[in-house]
Amino acid sequence: MLDFGEAVRRYYTNYFNPQGRSQRSAYWWVFLYQIIIYTVLAIVFFMADGAMNFLDVMISETDSAEEVEAALASLGVSGKAAIFFIIIFAVSNFLPDIMLQIRRFHDLNQTGWLVLAFRFAGLLPLVGSFIGLANLVWFCIPGTVGGNRYGPDPLRQETDIF
Repeated sequence: MLDFGEAVRRYYTNYFNPQGRSQRSAYWWVFLYQIIIYTVLAIVFFMADGAMNFLDVMISETDSAEEVEAALASLGVSGKAAIFFIIIFAVSNFLPDIMLQIRRFHDLNQTGWLVLAFRFAGLLPLVGSFIGLANLVWFCIPGTVGGNRYGPDPLRQETDIF
């Protein structure tokens, strides 16, 4: 099993790599890492001046660009910085998230194209929440024991002593 730091390091070193397999701990440590980052940024945002007003305007069904601009202008510097860093973090982690999910499906001896299927199915109005939940539950399942068509078992330390 990977530790937290090693899982995050592998996550970023395999930024463009859909090949191979990723064990459950690799996926869940990265999931925890992202929850921590988003939580810290959300706390910074909510502590900013004008944050609740900004959220009220964004949630309301207004089409007025002037209201949105006024709410953004009333938002404090830390709130604007938090929004900026949330967007940067989300965009920079979009591709490695997909690659990690592909490798996780490979560990389950499934095609990586299921990531695309789950993403599109998740956009459907009523069933989207259930699709996301099903995806998370599926990633709780242990991978196939031993090698499969996508590579060797990531949990086995195959060492050749002699």
